[in-house]
Amino acid sequence: MFPSGLNSVYPYISEPVYPKTNNNSDDIEVKLDDSYNFERKVEEEGKKKKWLVIHYGAGDNNLARFIFSDVDELEKVGSDINTHVVSILDVGKQWGVPFKGARVFYLQKDDQSGKINSPVLKNLGQINSADPEVMANLIKEVIRKFPAENIAIFIGDHGAGWEGAVEDDSAGGKFMKIWEIREALEKVSKELGKKIDVLAWDACLMAMAEVGYELKDVVKYMVASEQLEGGGGYNYTILFSKAMAEAIKEIQQASLLKIKVGPEEFAKLIVNAAKEYSNDIETISAVDLDKVQELANAINSFSQEVIQLTKDAQIAKILESFKNLSEKLQQINKTEVNYEKLVEILSNYSKLVEVLGTILGNNSKIDSNLLNQVEQLKQAQNKLNELISVYSTLDLSHKIQEVFSELNTQDAKKIKEKITKTQQFYGSFRDLKHFMELIVKDETISKNIRDKAEAVIKALNEYVIAETHVPKYPNANGVTIELPSWGGPKSEYKETLFAKDTKWDEMLEKLNKV
Repeated sequence: MFPSGLNSVYPYISEPVYPKTNNNSDDIEVKLDDSYNFERKVEEEGKKKKWLVIHYGAGDNNLARFIFSDVDELEKVGSDINTHVVSILDVGKQWGVPFKGARVFYLQKDDQSGKINSPVLKNLGQINSADPEVMANLIKEVIRKFPAENIAIFIGDHGAGWEGAVEDDSAGGKFMKIWEIREALEKVSKELGKKIDVLAWDACLMAMAEVGYELKDVVKYMVASEQLEGGGGYNYTILFSKAMAEAIKEIQQASLLKIKVGPEEFAKLIVNAAKEYSNDIETISAVDLDKVQELANAINSFSQEVIQLTKDAQIAKILESFKNLSEKLQQINKTEVNYEKLVEILSNYSKLVEVLGTILGNNSKIDSNLLNQVEQLKQAQNKLNELISVYSTLDLSHKIQEVFSELNTQDAKKIKEKITKTQQFYGSFRDLKHFMELIVKDETISKNIRDKAEAVIKALNEYVIAETHVPKYPNANGVTIELPSWGGPKSEYKETLFAKDTKWDEMLEKLNKV
């Protein structure tokens, strides 16, 4: 779900993506239950098991009732001899739940709906669950108390793709940036001495290339959705919990049969279980974050190739050629005149001046055969220096735009056209594979560009290990990326590791000038 306290990631989308719950009028206050205030110890503490599943329910917002129901749903499976299932649940001061603040539950199998009967390990009181330090410390404490061979973390709350996830209204609507989540999980990973085996997002829009790249050093496998909540509105979060509970049940049954279920299999089980609730979980995928670097490399290579097709790049190339010729001309002037070299240089120079003549206010061509006219060479040199000076100010006037309006940018224009035809989810979040497929299929686009796009598709095929979607999204393939049809990404986008390590954002900015 998209954060309730955050205006749209994209300012041109003014309408809310989903109906928000008004806690002060629509909800009925639930009587507080004192049983949630008493802490209990469990004998399972300290026992090492095959799996530890930690549910981090950041429900101190308009999802409080629904995330409470998540835990109630997970409790129907609960822990067993081979699995610890623990929930860190924060509901703040929200209505619609039988306690205030945050609790840590050790989930034990219980079929009663509407009440969590499992032991309260800790009454945390009021916390800021959107504080990365709080997240890290709480998860680390659970890991210390309930050791396991494999760790899965299940984060439930609002999500906003590369912008982040987890919102806390009691902390003034604090929303955790994706790099803050990475910092929190880095501390968890350090506590474990290894990567977190599985991270599952019960939050919208988190199946982004940027999110996977941000978390690549701290998580092995990630499960997330490309889309917003499903057709049942907020029921999405409850149904995702049902899918998660089904997956936990599967690993429990397998363990009883002495069948080992590793992290990859568990991630796939979650996607498989979600198929049963496809009316509400419309897209879901599992990815192997060990493969995200290869994906980023392929995207970066594609980006660099596309940048070369833009007008800015072509102008820069021509001006660089002028600069090089200028240096050669200056060198010749300092030495004895080499007429053969001079003819070669002036021949190249005349071609460039023909292209850029309008900028210099000179529409005539330089005659390279008039070698005896030294004055012409001096004038050419002066004009060349003038051009270099103009370019160095980066003040490209409308005259330059006119001169270069006919540059060969057809490939860039075609690539830009593909953006609007790409499977779209929220705002500028579009399906990465579908975008690349559209480019590959267009044989009028240069082969080298299509080859680069094909390499991205190949990397995606290795990266995505399981995926399912409903017919409503026929071109959903499991991974979205920031891909605006106009303008560039928000300035904060540059703070993501993906933007820092690739040329994707630079490509978007240049491409949208075409």
